[in-house]
Amino acid sequence: MNQQTESTSITITVAARRSGLTTRTVRRYVQRGLVSETLTENDLAELRRIRRLTDLGINLCGVEVILHMRQQIEELRAELDRLRRLAE
Repeated sequence: MNQQTESTSITITVAARRSGLTTRTVRRYVQRGLVSETLTENDLAELRRIRRLTDLGINLCGVEVILHMRQQIEELRAELDRLRRLAE
């Protein structure tokens, strides 16, 4: 994904339509901090991820835990990559 796509803002209505959610649901996810207020393509991917998890029957508290753990894993991978580069 290019830099411009990542930073282009998407309206709640468009995000709802593209993610298969209602605008009310997207607003609720923004309020809960699951996605940023300024929606981007990355947030759209996150909305789709949240939808898949809730479709599997996971409640929002569980979704928050999963997303937090996913973020931690990504940060740890980045740190591991950085340390490997330093060791070379």
